[in-house]
Amino acid sequence: TTTTLKKRRALVMMALHHRIHPRSMFALVLLFCRATLISSLSLSPSAQKIRALSLDITGTLLATREPVIKSYHDAAVWARLPNPPSQDEMKRGFKVAFQERCIESPCFGGVEGISGRNWWRTTVRRVLHHASPDATYTEEEFDRYFRRVYQHFGSPAGYMVLEDAQHLLTSLRDDDDLLLGITSNTPTRHMESVLPMLDSLHDHFSWFACSQDVKYEKPSMEIFEASYQQAKFWLPDLQKDEVLHIGDSYACDYCGAKRYGFQALLLDRSENPSVTTYQDWMEAPDYEGKSLEDAQENTITSLSEVVALLQDVSGRVKI
Repeated sequence: TTTTLKKRRALVMMALHHRIHPRSMFALVLLFCRATLISSLSLSPSAQKIRALSLDITGTLLATREPVIKSYHDAAVWARLPNPPSQDEMKRGFKVAFQERCIESPCFGGVEGISGRNWWRTTVRRVLHHASPDATYTEEEFDRYFRRVYQHFGSPAGYMVLEDAQHLLTSLRDDDDLLLGITSNTPTRHMESVLPMLDSLHDHFSWFACSQDVKYEKPSMEIFEASYQQAKFWLPDLQKDEVLHIGDSYACDYCGAKRYGFQALLLDRSENPSVTTYQDWMEAPDYEGKSLEDAQENTITSLSEVVALLQDVSGRVKI
């Protein structure tokens, strides 16, 4: 009803004004967005022709083949850890440990100057501690367990390409007018191993800006600057507003990209059971024109929508 929509809108505007937790705010935004047909998405009429497309990885292009917690638990059973934590305990332990480690050693060890493997080794040990605080494991037991976990997420069994992402990349493969790249809060291993092992997915992209390499993470200006500079190697005259960034995080992807000067689309994965939200504690930065209407007009639910948005009758890429 009209009254209900007004209440929802009031809640969202209050969230925007008071800068409540980005995950909560995004949920409120979606309440109002559902009242409008997403397929009617239209961007600013002053938007420039899009020459480069920047994409997030986790939750946008890829998802784990099975829940992370199941993989952690199965590895514990395989490694024959004594009295391994249950999946519920693992879930609690992972949530706490991952956030702690991301805050104390940002960018998967990039800021601290340690390897991604060492970052994950400490993180996985912390997961076990929070999952079962009274349990103790020998170094041999932990090493066996950690290697199993690390191997799994470094193998094709760890990740899958989301169906709409594959459709987008396949549709744009022969489009010489559009440069594709990656801007992602992920470890270097995603660039160098995960994407290549998934049917050479890396071949679709010309640049790769990841937080571990850059030592800054979205929504910071620095990682978008690194992305922009890498894109300009291929297109030296590229302007910021000729880059469209797409990701599934309101704070990291949408607000971060808009503040930097890129155009942006927010990919709503809330109804995709394969996608889990990470780094949901990030604060959404302000940008010029930030509003409920802006978020509403620039939200999509599938990357397949992007194909239609990017193609005009002549086949040239624009938005």
